[in-house]
Amino acid sequence: MAEDERGLAFTTNSDAAADAFNAAVHSFFTWRTDVMGGLNAALAADPEFALAHAIKGLMLFSLRQPAAHGAAAKNLEAAQAAQNRCTAREKSYIAALDVSLQGDVLGAVGIYEQIVAEHPLDLLAIRFAQLELFWLGEAKWARDISERAASAWSDAVPGFGTFQAVRSFGLEEAGQLEEAEKAGRQAIDIDPGDCWAAHSVAHVMEMQGRLSDGVAWLDGLQDHWVGANHIVHHLWWHRCLFEAERGNLDEALILYDQYVRNPASPLVQAMPDFYLDIQNCAALLLRLELRGLDVEERWTDIADIAEARIGNHASPFTSAHAAITLMGAGRAGKAEELLRQMRAFASEDAGTLGQRYAAAAIPAAEAAIAHRKGDHDAVVAGLMGQRRSLWQMGGSHAQRDLFFQVLADSASRLGRKDVLRLLLDDARTIGFSGLEARTSYAEAVQFAAS
Repeated sequence: MAEDERGLAFTTNSDAAADAFNAAVHSFFTWRTDVMGGLNAALAADPEFALAHAIKGLMLFSLRQPAAHGAAAKNLEAAQAAQNRCTAREKSYIAALDVSLQGDVLGAVGIYEQIVAEHPLDLLAIRFAQLELFWLGEAKWARDISERAASAWSDAVPGFGTFQAVRSFGLEEAGQLEEAEKAGRQAIDIDPGDCWAAHSVAHVMEMQGRLSDGVAWLDGLQDHWVGANHIVHHLWWHRCLFEAERGNLDEALILYDQYVRNPASPLVQAMPDFYLDIQNCAALLLRLELRGLDVEERWTDIADIAEARIGNHASPFTSAHAAITLMGAGRAGKAEELLRQMRAFASEDAGTLGQRYAAAAIPAAEAAIAHRKGDHDAVVAGLMGQRRSLWQMGGSHAQRDLFFQVLADSASRLGRKDVLRLLLDDARTIGFSGLEARTSYAEAVQFAAS
């Protein structure tokens, strides 16, 4: 039996396996690239290390890539074969992997929630719960899980900074912006390289319209991101977003080429089709186009990836962005094929994701396709009644705002001040401040008031 740094027990008789596992989990918490290497080392030292098998399987599942599910299923089989000697907590992780692979993502979240209720210092369960709930749009549920655990944590507990980073983002997405910033800054004080804390505070500043503060915040931390995984591309996406909102479109595009989608980047070369990168690229390029900037051929690279994952229904949010990407590259036929497959999946899937596609991802994709075709009546007719359901495809308020911007653009082109007034009220209700100072909404504010 071994322990993590917070005293939680797990089953292995190998010191080397325990050390490698703890190092891998730490890398997961700190968004580093060597998580799988550490888990593989743990399993090489102890092939019957059930928890390591379960966590590796869950990591594979989190890639939102069904092609990885076969490998995850093998980890599940190995974990189940060794689970008789495991603790109840370890068996819960094995069960979470099992139901995840069956498509019951919310069932897995329920298991994580039970783990945290019994073991509030189990940061791994808190992180997995937030990860899955984020991609389902369940912001308050994610907030509640970390807040229930908060009383067990203090700066005397190892990993407190990481917990505060996770807590910060839960608070931010639930609308508690001041508390979120306080927790996020506390995490950065402990570890300036905490990418999730940097990310959470950037979200606060985006919501509050503190655009110059956001630039200064990220610029002051970027030197600490060396060795980070693809989250660094998303941090630079936020940096670009601040520039775009301030009207510095050319600067945003320069940063995009250097840091968001640079084919020469080791991260891009290692995993060119990572789902978060598809979202980042589609969302930023379309935002820049909506502001009148020609992004030229930049759609092509990411559209090749989107086309290759037309049959991938592991992430509603990514599928909606794939539709944006394919239309941006002029591949309307492929976008329609994507939409057909999304509809088929939604009608057939009995798990968690089918209903999320039906309620949110499909209407978002339909609107993206109609907007690119210039059918603005279809955008307004299709999305106005669904806009309050878009949270169900996951992502953050800042990310989903893109679809509100698409709707606002169509409404403006149609002269629909009534629609614009509703959308502006929506944006303020969601928590966005300073709309009149943002390039995304400034013209809409003026037109709606005229």
